[in-house]
Amino acid sequence: MKNSSNPAMYETMIPNRKTSEISTIAILLAVIPGSFLSHFSAGLVNIALTDITNDFQISLSLSQWIVTAYLLSVMIFLPIMGKLSDQFGRKTIHNSGYIFFGIGVLFSFLSHSIIYLLLSRILQGIGAAMLQSVNMVIITENVPTEKRVKALGLIGTSVGIGGLLGAPVGGILINWFSWNTLFLIQLPFVLCALIVAIHFIPSDPRGTKIRFDFIGASLFAFSITLIVFVLSQIGDGVFHSKQVVIVGIGLLSLFTFIRWIKRYHSPFIELSIFKHPIVKIGSCIIIGSYAACFATIVVLPFYLRGVLEYSTTASGLLLMIYPLFLSFFGPISGAISARIGSYKVVQIALLFMIAAFTFFAFLNMDSSMWTIIVILAVLGISMGLLTSPNYDLIMENIPAAFLGSIGGTIALLRNLGMVVGTALGISIVNFSAIVPVTKWLTLDNIEEQISILNGFTNVFILFICILVVLFIQLKIVGRKIPS
Repeated sequence: MKNSSNPAMYETMIPNRKTSEISTIAILLAVIPGSFLSHFSAGLVNIALTDITNDFQISLSLSQWIVTAYLLSVMIFLPIMGKLSDQFGRKTIHNSGYIFFGIGVLFSFLSHSIIYLLLSRILQGIGAAMLQSVNMVIITENVPTEKRVKALGLIGTSVGIGGLLGAPVGGILINWFSWNTLFLIQLPFVLCALIVAIHFIPSDPRGTKIRFDFIGASLFAFSITLIVFVLSQIGDGVFHSKQVVIVGIGLLSLFTFIRWIKRYHSPFIELSIFKHPIVKIGSCIIIGSYAACFATIVVLPFYLRGVLEYSTTASGLLLMIYPLFLSFFGPISGAISARIGSYKVVQIALLFMIAAFTFFAFLNMDSSMWTIIVILAVLGISMGLLTSPNYDLIMENIPAAFLGSIGGTIALLRNLGMVVGTALGISIVNFSAIVPVTKWLTLDNIEEQISILNGFTNVFILFICILVVLFIQLKIVGRKIPS
């Protein structure tokens, strides 16, 4: 099977402007910083929540919304910005994203209360949504076809590295500076990237004025906010009967949202995008892979520090193995896809990921550091190989009319996987733990360590099952669609 499928049924016309080698590099230099920073900022603040809690004299559960509000605003505004890019142009939305993101960063640095900080993070999230919603579309429309997969691989690599470097870099900086500095250091990079983007991203024609689906957007935002709220509470180990009611309302709102967008002539999210089987399974792979990887990165430090009793420095350096191998194999995946096809590369990558999680499931209290290094390397290789070929499969099998929407939709699915994976990882370990989450890093006896270790094993077994189902479904789809 090749990268595209059944052109008679799903004709895809991807516009592509001829650009020189220098122009291609300049476009990448304009787009990649936004992809990196928007995900880097998501994890950068995690490490500073305790400091922010003490400075503002608030509860830890409230301070965690500094992270959650950012991710939610990204998720909610991604489809909106994808739609607006069809009307106002990709360049306008993308460069405005740098401006909104930069203002949000500056206001976060200057915030003197939790309310101002939350509002600043929401503004920053809106800017991140602008950047993420059109970055792949800009690449697809302006980079030559033979270089497109490699360019998309660099986008995927910057996303992975940004999301996973945030916490380690934040941990280093917080030892030397205040938490406000974590926002300030981003500002020079935003300004430089904005200047490059203004000069080198080609202008694109504006579309016709569209009617925006405010009802659909409101239903989507309401349902996602309620569901993520409950997931974040479960992740903190908080359980009560009201959560069932809240989840029920959220699911009802989500069901109403789906019913609404099926009937509305210009819906908030265009479900027609997912009619092609490859696009459908590719979207599920995005959610599953990001959920699996981010669940691992969230729970693994507790295993390293609480069970194996590694230092903070050693644990941080070990976690760097994953983004290191991801960054190396991300660009390589484009060259491999050019030889054997994106479809086969996605299959191979899923097998590597399943192998990594199988090895994770066998970790114990006597596992060596080299064992963990090898497993994290395999996980990094799998994600590096998976990302750009999967994006390429999706982008090649949608109508050109949905290019603006699919860019935002892919980024939304990616963020959804991050949020759900993080919450699932923590909540599953909480079910097995015999000590509260606040004591995970200072476990006193072997029974406590075993309970946490069982929780880790359950997390990895869950995602092994999910990844195996995705692999099988991908094989089934491949057999049904002619090459």
